[in-house]
Amino acid sequence: MKPKLRPVEVQQTPEGYLLSDPTGISPAALVLSPEALYLASLFTGEKTLAEIQAELERAGSRLPLEKLEELARALEEAGFLETPQIQARVRSLEETLKKGPKPMKHAGSSYPADPEAFRPYFETFLAVAPEVPDRAAKALLLPHLEPRRVPEVYGAAFRALKRTPAPERVLVLGVAHRPIQTPAAALATGFETPLGTLSADHEALATLDALLGYELFSDPLALLAEHSLEFAAVFLKAIWPETRVLPIAVASHDPAALDELGQALRLLGRNHPFFPVLSVDLSHVGARFDHGSLSADLAKKARERDLGYLGDLAKGEFEAAFQRLAAQDNDTYIDAFGPGRVAAPLIEGEGRILAYALSAEVDTFSAVGAGTLAWY
Repeated sequence: MKPKLRPVEVQQTPEGYLLSDPTGISPAALVLSPEALYLASLFTGEKTLAEIQAELERAGSRLPLEKLEELARALEEAGFLETPQIQARVRSLEETLKKGPKPMKHAGSSYPADPEAFRPYFETFLAVAPEVPDRAAKALLLPHLEPRRVPEVYGAAFRALKRTPAPERVLVLGVAHRPIQTPAAALATGFETPLGTLSADHEALATLDALLGYELFSDPLALLAEHSLEFAAVFLKAIWPETRVLPIAVASHDPAALDELGQALRLLGRNHPFFPVLSVDLSHVGARFDHGSLSADLAKKARERDLGYLGDLAKGEFEAAFQRLAAQDNDTYIDAFGPGRVAAPLIEGEGRILAYALSAEVDTFSAVGAGTLAWY
């Protein structure tokens, strides 16, 4: 056996390193020690367990073969190793995504799947939302953080959208949380939601694909559990039930690649007008992000950077916003650069920050910033 570790998401926690499947193919989670995580990284599919053991011994580390076998079994049972069973599930999911809408992957954990339960859930966000201008928005930035953590921030976004006439189509620019091979990737299908299917605009997506120098639909499984797209889709269906969506996850931080996508979208908008939605989070700070435990100074820095970035975007000073992110040090990290850069040529008008929160993750001594910004 030559074990091969599948691409997994690794999150540092007080108990150890939490492994999960970013595609959602395997629902399991597994906590490993730093030593076990290192050993798992040696499972590349090129060596047997005995060969890995011999290599470790040559490096001066003596490890019983049984320990490697135990680790391999745990990873296989969790669905984190490449096996014929996993490959069959991948093929099945690929066929599912080709034929119909993307299934709900976060229903039950992040929002109710049942329509009767979803309606009061959605209304709760509106009930706690701050007041927003009574006018139609031209574009919107909202979070993709777990919704229940920042209900007022989401509620402000929902109020702004409800005061805006429903567009024919919505462009959702999310963040690719799983590595993909191209600067951005799109789903050619719609989304299942608690209130029915949110349809994709196939014609507009095909036109956009033709304008780009890479395949836009090359890795649908990378987007199977992409919450930055799914959360936006679920809530858009509740607000504008007849609109169609252009769901794009941005992976690149290369300005040239982002500008290419932005200009292609600008050309697309001439014949296929759309309402831009940026589904992004702001500062990621604290122990979970390798910054050390969250402190008052670090939280203050995160708030100042987030509100500064949103303020630059609101004033239309996109280049200043990008420079602000380029200058960010290792104490904070904002994942909004890609979608923001892509959207720069698409957004006009004056922006207004409608809500902001720095949401604490007490168990991991960390926090994530979330904001809503509307352009008018």
